[in-house]
Amino acid sequence: MRCMDRRASLFVSSVARGAAILAASALAGCATSAQNGDLQVKVLAATSETPSNVAVNLSIGTKTGDPLVGLKPTNFRIFEDGKLVPEDKAKRMLLDPKVAEAYFTVLLIDLSGPITESQDFSELVRQVGDFMTELRTTHTLTVSVFDGRDDLRTILEPDEDNTKAALDRLRRYRPEERKGNLNGAILKGLAILDRQLAASTAANKSSNLVVFTDRGDEAGKVPAEEVDVALDKTPADVYVIGVGPGIKRPELGKIARTDAFYSTDPKEMVTGFTHLSKHLAVSAEGHYLLSYCSPKRKGEHDLEIEVSTEKEHGLIKHHYSADGFTKGCSPSHAPAFAKKEADKPTDDADGAGDKSAPGGGKAVVEKAADGDEPEKAPAGAGTKATPAAASDEDQKPAKRAGKGDRKQQSKADKEATED
Repeated sequence: MRCMDRRASLFVSSVARGAAILAASALAGCATSAQNGDLQVKVLAATSETPSNVAVNLSIGTKTGDPLVGLKPTNFRIFEDGKLVPEDKAKRMLLDPKVAEAYFTVLLIDLSGPITESQDFSELVRQVGDFMTELRTTHTLTVSVFDGRDDLRTILEPDEDNTKAALDRLRRYRPEERKGNLNGAILKGLAILDRQLAASTAANKSSNLVVFTDRGDEAGKVPAEEVDVALDKTPADVYVIGVGPGIKRPELGKIARTDAFYSTDPKEMVTGFTHLSKHLAVSAEGHYLLSYCSPKRKGEHDLEIEVSTEKEHGLIKHHYSADGFTKGCSPSHAPAFAKKEADKPTDDADGAGDKSAPGGGKAVVEKAADGDEPEKAPAGAGTKATPAAASDEDQKPAKRAGKGDRKQQSKADKEATED
């Protein structure tokens, strides 16, 4: 029998949730989430810097909460103090939002239990492969397995591209101690995430710990109270996928601080993995980093950004200071809240390349000029966001692969052990 806890609406498309996590670290003054129109537009971070750079990191979704992807510079219009800033008065471009954001996910797989000898093991391998494919492009992903021993065995490092080799390691893995050290594995996984977060220079970052098990903690090496303390302290979202007749739901429920999927039928692991991977992938979609060169040269100003498609539009407001602004701005300059290695525009930026910019890139418009601002800002009708619909909870799987040797303790495992 299948069951889903919904403490944080797991497996629901959630631009709003991803934006809420990232908005907690918004920088550089007065960013708001006020909006008008059908689209859900939120400011994740914003800054104004000399010479005259203004940058806003946005989360954009449809009225149902689904991320809106594929927007181009032509989908954005900029208004300052209620008047349109024409493209020939201020350069603007879309930068890669990844320079301002970082998502870290650790997947822990319990291979101490009966699933390793069952006909469902091959489906577990398949689901882990699909999970990797879904998240590798947007998340820094670490995948580790554990049994009853003290250490994890990492099958996919964050900087490794060969997912086929990782899945081969998973297929060949042989548990050496059959009493699963789930509690110990959780502490190691949290240590990996802590280290990754501390090393990241991104202004907006979030982390996730995902645990798959067909039982619970069998080893008793780490007290549950110690895990409770670590889970209370971690900034990570913690998810559990528990499938099989032996799952310990009360125990797993205390671990799944964000949400969980449970089923006594191992074949329903497909549901847990599929919906969770989509849920996590969505948190990084529909994000845009709009950078432009303001024609203002002093004072406080109200910025409005209109986002429009053929059928929908949204309007977001932000207040910023232009004190100290001068000429010489390049829109490809990475904003202060971006990672230090940034300065990269997206392929969507149209127009001529701005060779004076540190990262090159294509500028949507040419000259930056002082003053001059015609046209009036659109009024835009206010609407409330409709919550995303809950996802379905069914699917089915199949067989199993062989056992074999395992990868040596990886650098991620070693560093976690040292923490």
